Amino acid sequence: MKPFGSDTKRHFNLKEAEEFRENFFVRKRLFETSDMHFNVYCIAPGQENPLHRHPNSDEILYFVEGTGECVVGEETYPVNSGDLVWVPKDVPHAIHNLHESANLVCILAQSPLPCEHVPVK
Repeated sequence: MKPFGSDTKRHFNLKEAEEFRENFFVRKRLFETSDMHFNVYCIAPGQENPLHRHPNSDEILYFVEGTGECVVGEETYPVNSGDLVWVPKDVPHAIHNLHESANLVCILAQSPLPCEHVPVK
């Protein structure tokens, strides 16, 4: 997966994100600066972004399509199109698509970099 750079178009077709790997969601880097990642996640019905944390990075999640739930720390929130969720650094979080047939699409920013990904058991 190649990040969009200054020599590349800065648009993204959500249809491109529908190439799912079995039992795992698709993520695509839209662009990256020296301080931030900007990605789109397309999570199929029944899939999830498992519980994890970023020790040194905050994350902003903007849900653009579908419904599901987002775990942030000890709280679980229903999420729908148009919802925005802030995940402070080092707080465990997860995204679950609980819908039977619709994708859950989320655009997210992570900063500062590097953004370490630590699974939480």
